Amino acid sequence: MIVTSRIVFRPVRPDDYPRLYEIESDPTTAMTWRYRSGMPSAEEYEAALWRQSHQIMVVEGRDTGTVVGYLQLHDLDLRAGHGWFSLYAGPEHRGSGLVMEGLMAYCEWVFGEWPIRWLYAHSFEHNAQSFQSGMRRGRGTLLGVLHERMQVGDQLVDVHVIGISRESWMESPLRHRFNTLRARRR
Repeated sequence: MIVTSRIVFRPVRPDDYPRLYEIESDPTTAMTWRYRSGMPSAEEYEAALWRQSHQIMVVEGRDTGTVVGYLQLHDLDLRAGHGWFSLYAGPEHRGSGLVMEGLMAYCEWVFGEWPIRWLYAHSFEHNAQSFQSGMRRGRGTLLGVLHERMQVGDQLVDVHVIGISRESWMESPLRHRFNTLRARRR
């Protein structure tokens, strides 16, 4: 568990599943569901959520105790030294910075716990702007754009492939600042 003045970053618990389902059932989130069959029913959700996943970590607002989003580590290839992550934020918390702070906790956690060199994420073009600050600071890298890769509704959309390297995160001034603020949380 990682605690800052604003968030608690912790492993998911079974009592979190209804909230995660609520976050993913939002129409703006449901279109990003990574399984082709779409959003599973509530009864099938837990099994679908864990398919291909190695760990799920939630971001909880420290002042409210509400799960504001979560990050999922999936499709690990330890021989190649990489894995994928998915990031979901409750619609009412998008833009608050809480889940992005959770992403910093996630990088600290994943690179500290798993022997991987790279983390990758797919992001629709309209969500890629959320990663721009980290990419400007050199912590994330736009590895490519898959043009018209996914169909959302009746429209083909671009998918951005974003990467974060262990080396980049470990040497990052952002990491240092995050851990300094984390140490002051008391």
